[in-house]
Amino acid sequence: MGLTRRITIVSLMLSILGLGQPTLADPLAKVKVSSTSSEQAECSGGISERVRLGGEVVQPTTFSLSKLQSLPSQEVTVSFGSAQGQQTHTYVGVPLWNLIQSVGGLKPNPDPTVKNGALRQYIVIEATDCYQIVLSEGEIDPNFEGKQVLVAYATKDDPSVDPQLLGDQGIARIVVPGDVKGGRNIYNIRRIKVFSAPDLRFKSY
Repeated sequence: MGLTRRITIVSLMLSILGLGQPTLADPLAKVKVSSTSSEQAECSGGISERVRLGGEVVQPTTFSLSKLQSLPSQEVTVSFGSAQGQQTHTYVGVPLWNLIQSVGGLKPNPDPTVKNGALRQYIVIEATDCYQIVLSEGEIDPNFEGKQVLVAYATKDDPSVDPQLLGDQGIARIVVPGDVKGGRNIYNIRRIKVFSAPDLRFKSY
């Protein structure tokens, strides 16, 4: 009886320390496996068929290709370095600022005491493989830099033919004029979400 009790106590201590082998009865083991599988599925890549615009916008909206094409379009030509060398392309799509305005615009920064609160807002854009980039509101706001960042759905590299859809690059990609490298020109985008940076006034770093 004493030996059995000591073995039980040792097993319990090893389990608490994380050194014991999880069993099928261990609920944490199940959660970890499920979480890993979910993350793998979420970041598995593939061709995007919809783009969700959400976060701090007036009316979160999901865009299909036809819905993007129904909005006024612009053409942007960009050159950027990539793993395949220097590239130059002309894209057709909707300026990101205009896309946000089409759903009612940005909601104000949640903190009304912040001066120029919109300048603390930023936009996270995510592809189907979970690759993400960040743009600041001031980059695309016409009252500041006013950069024509494009939510592009077609290319027009050959002016003699009609614009060509992106194919295996999904419903849309982001085109950032002026970037030397193409790291922010991501394709197969599925989510565009607006956030506000936290108020760091009087905080120690």
